[in-house]
Amino acid sequence: MCSRSGAEHPMTRRRLVAAAGAGLLLAGCAQTRRSAPLSPELLHSGIRLQRSLPAVLPSGAQVLPQAQLVLLPGESAAGMLMPVPFVAEAIGAAMDRSEAASEATQLAGVHPFVLAQQAWTGSALLSGSPDALPLQPFAFLQACVDDRYRVALVHQLSRADWIARYTVHLPSSYDSAAFHKVTPALLQTLEAEMREGSAILRRLVERGARGELQAGSGATIQRADIGSLHLVGNRTAGLVSPNLVLARGAELIEQDGDHVLVRMDGDPSQPASAGGLFFGVHWLRRDQLHTFRRL
Repeated sequence: MCSRSGAEHPMTRRRLVAAAGAGLLLAGCAQTRRSAPLSPELLHSGIRLQRSLPAVLPSGAQVLPQAQLVLLPGESAAGMLMPVPFVAEAIGAAMDRSEAASEATQLAGVHPFVLAQQAWTGSALLSGSPDALPLQPFAFLQACVDDRYRVALVHQLSRADWIARYTVHLPSSYDSAAFHKVTPALLQTLEAEMREGSAILRRLVERGARGELQAGSGATIQRADIGSLHLVGNRTAGLVSPNLVLARGAELIEQDGDHVLVRMDGDPSQPASAGGLFFGVHWLRRDQLHTFRRL
């Protein structure tokens, strides 16, 4: 809050500086998880598809009931209006749950798990072994600062405290009004893009299993600063523009005229607005990036 003279309140200034530091220096976060390539040891029994969601999701995420869909809501108006933090948090959480239930009803025909089953048919990696590495297919639906939703399709592998995440950011974004009143045309587009994304994810996991997703080693690793509303779509702590929050020094695995393939470290438990989607290997179209700066 500002005084009548227009001077910034000291507490607001401290919050802004702290939020900016958190947004711009995410690589230094104490909880940052290292994204490492697949190893042959982990894949000795193959993989199996598992219809479940990861135990760790971005803070504030709302799971859509009966679906492998995870809603990442935008900044809640409750937090802007309520001066008591825990009251605002409770109201915001109730609003998010209500939104998630509404989205689930609208998107009941979208099935990331079924599409993954179809995409993985015939893969030599698939196994019926009880010791096979579980693969969880799901999607993030992120409400962004420009009043649009963006969708990220994910295949996550995990064992004990080790995880690997592969993410394809789907090409279309959706106006909020349209996304809250889903039409057959929107569902058709979303399913078609998820089907294509599932095929891309299978190829990425299989390439990873063959050791083809290495960005090099030591000084030979190509790196880049990456920024996209598909990664961070809302203001960090309600203050820092998403355009300022970058994945610093991401490993650049490959690039061409249409897309980039990068590996990022990150903390999957952080809010999406603070880099909670960074972790893992990402397939991004060039036109989805607002920042791409090779180092």
